Amino acid sequence: AVADWLDTPRPAAAPGIWRFGHRPPKDAAPDRLPSITVVGLLVPLVLALLVWSLWRQGAVPYEAAPLKLFTPSDWWWAGTVSPKGMEGREARVVYDGLFFAVLVYAVARLGSWPEVVRHFIGRRPQPARALYAAVAALGVLSLVFPSAFPLVGWDPLPVVDPVFSLVVLISGGYDLFASRLFTDSLYAVLTALVVWPFARVGGWWSYGRELAARRRAAADP
Repeated sequence: AVADWLDTPRPAAAPGIWRFGHRPPKDAAPDRLPSITVVGLLVPLVLALLVWSLWRQGAVPYEAAPLKLFTPSDWWWAGTVSPKGMEGREARVVYDGLFFAVLVYAVARLGSWPEVVRHFIGRRPQPARALYAAVAALGVLSLVFPSAFPLVGWDPLPVVDPVFSLVVLISGGYDLFASRLFTDSLYAVLTALVVWPFARVGGWWSYGRELAARRRAAADP
């Protein structure tokens, strides 16, 4: 019995670590996110929704102070942020869009969104990786351009309107939007900017090159 015990193979390790009959523990649920990560994702998101709701109601303290600081006073009625004309209305839209962008960036950083996206999408094999990224991209596009999706009735996120309002402020009017080419080009650029992060996460370009290489190889005699 002693001889059998001595002859039993043991994993290569430092003396005293492995004993006879020891089995290394399996990784605990490698496909699941740690609970702290899930909590860290949800808490900033809930807080951001609350802050955005208060912002839209004008209940955030000193909400309009930066807006009035960086815009001419004659854009507003005295003592208020009620716009007198086009400049004030469009500036308010741009201002809300900037705040929304900062809020989304803060939530993404605090909630570790890049790590979560890589966990659920980036580590999957192709073509599932590209497909999951495409579904996520369509979901975000439906939030930015809800009118382009049937059976969708929610309000768009403040992404497109702030950009259009910024163009109005820079150009001094709405004349540029009389051009269908300009408007469609602006929509195309915004769509590309929304989709681009998902194309990177989904590895669309590398997977497309891989598919093209396979087709060329199959076509060669």
